[in-house]
Amino acid sequence: MSQTITCPACGASDLDVCCYDSMMVVRADLAMFTLRCPSCGAKVSSMQTIPSQLREEVRFAAIEVGAGMGRE
Repeated sequence: MSQTITCPACGASDLDVCCYDSMMVVRADLAMFTLRCPSCGAKVSSMQTIPSQLREEVRFAAIEVGAGMGRE
């Protein structure tokens, strides 16, 4: 299941964090997502739990860069 956020500029409520422009991982289950609103083009950032469908991608990226959550 995907997570959605609401655009503070236009009120569109269908912004899917899985369609992010950038993601800054804060910890294994939390990230700052930045994306563009498809309705008005505003840049929207939000701290959200990392959706389950992105967790393997995040773990792989952590391994690639030697980040803490990628270490066993």
